[in-house]
Amino acid sequence: MKMIKTREPMLIGGQNGDENYYVLPMGATVYYDKSFSEGFSRYMVYFNHHGPIVGDEVPMEPKYQGSLVDPLWLSDVDADTLKEIFKRFPLSKKDIAAAIKSNEITKDDLADIIRSMPD
Repeated sequence: MKMIKTREPMLIGGQNGDENYYVLPMGATVYYDKSFSEGFSRYMVYFNHHGPIVGDEVPMEPKYQGSLVDPLWLSDVDADTLKEIFKRFPLSKKDIAAAIKSNEITKDDLADIIRSMPD
């Protein structure tokens, strides 16, 4: 099975196309499953979890023909998508400061970013 280790975080679309996004972290390994004629491919991700998972069991119904695959959409993070997300979830000054402090951005880097912004 072909494996790919992600170089950047990726967005996971919410269930049934809702407007929520979740993040697959950088460095996650995704496993190629198959490609479809519609122009997309399906990948799998494995998780470990201690204890039972709170949720509802999905009963196997005849319409599933013995197998149910219910994938979510995974997409690259691009500038336009980030703008749309930040419109729905605006960041406060405190949020931005925390994000900057958690990364290895120097004051010079921050000054370059501010200088590149339109007036």
